[in-house]
Amino acid sequence: MITLESYKKQFNILYVEDDVLFTPKIKYILEKSFKSVLIASNGEEALELFKINKIDLIISDINMPKMDGLTFLKKLRELHNDIPFIFLTARQEANTIIDAIQFDISNYILKPIDLKNFLSIVDKSVKKSYKKYIEIEKKYIIEIDTEFFWNQKTKTLSKNNLPIKLTKKELLLLELLLNCNNKVYSISEIACYLWDEDSGENDYVANLKNIISRLRNKIPEINIENVYGLGYMIKITK
Repeated sequence: MITLESYKKQFNILYVEDDVLFTPKIKYILEKSFKSVLIASNGEEALELFKINKIDLIISDINMPKMDGLTFLKKLRELHNDIPFIFLTARQEANTIIDAIQFDISNYILKPIDLKNFLSIVDKSVKKSYKKYIEIEKKYIIEIDTEFFWNQKTKTLSKNNLPIKLTKKELLLLELLLNCNNKVYSISEIACYLWDEDSGENDYVANLKNIISRLRNKIPEINIENVYGLGYMIKITK
């Protein structure tokens, strides 16, 4: 399962602010922890950036030229209901924050910005997104043991949160054997899954044994069991 720190390294932030002096400093600080930080100087620019990029969190000022923050938020919610949104606001803009609540903002940060408070609020929002991500991912994760996990969605095997490099056929075999807990798959079932009829593969048994041998060398901790006269299985005791 991916860690919070690894998750943050995949996280894209859109920062919307017309303060040309302070914005580069915020961008520099955020880029130390996150994958990327896109910058827009008004809501109009921000909306266009959102349409063409994968954005995981938006931090936006309220008073901006061309399109203010609240208008941007309203238009954003027509496109995406769930993306976390944090407002930067002055104390006198309290009424705007009240109006924004109906559009599901995650939080707000008072200006002038205190960096410690700023990073704390951003971190809370990211942790909330991470928890949602983990809950969704759990539906696709098969725990082989305490170290090994198979992700059915991404078709990846990981050990202690690090992916193990495998060939296409090795991954296909694991996918099949882990598809149904403790089921024995016959050689013919495996052959049909790994090789289609037009692949030109003739000696399925020899090729299959070669793949299994490679897997056993790469991941000896995972027991690919040969059930005599029946086929192969991976036994999961959990």
